[in-house]
Amino acid sequence: MPSDPRFLPVVRAAIDGLSCTYGLSKEDSIGITLAIDEAMANVIRHAYKSCYEHTIQFDCVANDQQMEFTFLDQGEPPDPARICAQQMDDIALSGRGTHLIRAVMDEVSYDRVPGGNQLRLIKRLHDTKALADKD
Repeated sequence: MPSDPRFLPVVRAAIDGLSCTYGLSKEDSIGITLAIDEAMANVIRHAYKSCYEHTIQFDCVANDQQMEFTFLDQGEPPDPARICAQQMDDIALSGRGTHLIRAVMDEVSYDRVPGGNQLRLIKRLHDTKALADKD
């Protein structure tokens, strides 16, 4: 997909639909959607320096156990020392996205692969589905 923020609503709608298909609670669906939205926005903002002429490969593999989201871009690689380096406080207006992603997702990995930069996010579903079934 294009590295254009106008496509973020498309991604949000797809994640919402996928969450409904797998029976996630509204709260879990919102959390996952926010995490994916933030990850995509970070690729646009940081890897591509807000240039909308590039592409982001976005893949999702889901089953009853987990959802795995993979982003692949050819932009500037992330600096591992700066990811989540900012302290969370009530004053900072930026730097909260990676904290949110890590809080919502069960696994987060950044790798340099032959095709570029890969961000992989995994959300395990067995815990959330068991809680939803108890309600």
